[in-house]
Amino acid sequence: MNSIQEIFTLETWEERINFIKKSRHTPMPVTAENMAAWFCDKHRVYDKKFRKDMKTLVKDAYVDDNGKEYPPEFETEEVARIALPIEQDIVNIHVAFTVGNEPLMKTETEDKDELDAVNLLKKIHKDNKLRYANKRELRSWLSEQEVCEYWYRYKDTGFWQKVWNAIKSLGGINAKPTDKLRMQIWSPFKGDKLYPIYADNGNDFLGIGREYEVKLVDGSTKKCFMLVTDEYVYNVEHGEKTNWTDADNYPFKHGFSKIPVIYSYRPEALCKNIKGARESLETLTSDYSDAIKMNFFPKLILEGDLANGGAENIGKSHLLKITNGGKAYYLDWHQTSDMVKTQMDNLLVRCYSLTNTPLIAFDQLKNSGQFPSGTSFEYMFMATLFAVDRHWEEIGEFYQRRVNFLLSAIGSLVPSMKKACETVDVDLEQRPYRIEDLSKRIADAATAVDKGVMSRKQGVILVGITDEHKEELESIEEDLTKKSQLDKSNTE
Repeated sequence: MNSIQEIFTLETWEERINFIKKSRHTPMPVTAENMAAWFCDKHRVYDKKFRKDMKTLVKDAYVDDNGKEYPPEFETEEVARIALPIEQDIVNIHVAFTVGNEPLMKTETEDKDELDAVNLLKKIHKDNKLRYANKRELRSWLSEQEVCEYWYRYKDTGFWQKVWNAIKSLGGINAKPTDKLRMQIWSPFKGDKLYPIYADNGNDFLGIGREYEVKLVDGSTKKCFMLVTDEYVYNVEHGEKTNWTDADNYPFKHGFSKIPVIYSYRPEALCKNIKGARESLETLTSDYSDAIKMNFFPKLILEGDLANGGAENIGKSHLLKITNGGKAYYLDWHQTSDMVKTQMDNLLVRCYSLTNTPLIAFDQLKNSGQFPSGTSFEYMFMATLFAVDRHWEEIGEFYQRRVNFLLSAIGSLVPSMKKACETVDVDLEQRPYRIEDLSKRIADAATAVDKGVMSRKQGVILVGITDEHKEELESIEEDLTKKSQLDKSNTE
């Protein structure tokens, strides 16, 4: 396929949808398998075919006085089923390290119109709460294998009023827009089956298909298929008694110069390789719990013989008299097999080490003393930071495509800013989560500036306590000017 128009050479939507599905270049995500790993109630330890309930003998077989035989009687007792959300914990740690700090927007421009475009871009980020969307999308990408953003127009003049108040230079625009930008996240766990459409060269992105279901008021469902191209958004519905038909208000022109979707895919979920270790750990933990319940507390072990046939009451106490050098004691944790505990620890550590994930738990950190920062933190979490850097190779491109789309969308919504949006260059810089010593970073930046090896602007960027570098530099200059005037007046 070299053009989206090839789809519409087919007469019916049934044919078009089948063609779109067959045109997918990558394998579909194994959503059922990924969900079974992500949601604890779907883990194999809950499968009664795999982990059967225990039958306990409560009465032996016997023959009554009349010679009638009675079979043994059993009671079914539910065994322990302990599921561990290890995949969730690992993915959440990777998310925190990768985008726990919001990526930094960098631009070298000093042009006033281009700076206005960047400021408006930041307002759109804030209005759509993209700081949190970044985490949800990365979590979906790591656990569900793919994720997609869909951007659309939404009638709202209140947003633009805030923009005019915040960015004074835009207040004089005559034709003020009435639409703002909103975004949806599509992913497999939400019930979305995605079909990205690429040209035969594998590089040119032509659009995306989305198959999903809608639940109606009466409890029934209907199938829907959405197609987003460079010009139009189509949505068709399939009822129980009808073929594919256009949904209300579809198709329509989206009005953007670029396709309003951003898509990313990965060949397998981050935690695919730990499934066996996690299932073994869950089984071992559940067996361990059953063993304690059945064989440990509060069981009393007696060695030797009881005198007088049992216990004697002495006041409010019960006294056991044991002869022949015997003793009595309860089973406790010291009787637990060290091999069992060691294997549990090994399996847990292996789950995290296979994914280059630090095991961040209170029990692991409580005896670590002062927590490392700066260089020591980098060294201790080197493997995780390497893994995060590999994530950024792909997901960073996803976020960068979003920035490029939003700049083009701003040009579509505010025509007077179109030229600035086309010429401005905004790059996203990853800021992995780190524990850093702020005072040391400030001291290093101040020393570098004083010795002339770094500009004051670069010093402000290095400290990293603000993204508004120009405004911060202006404030510093004002403070220095006031201080100079005050010193001068004091000397006079």
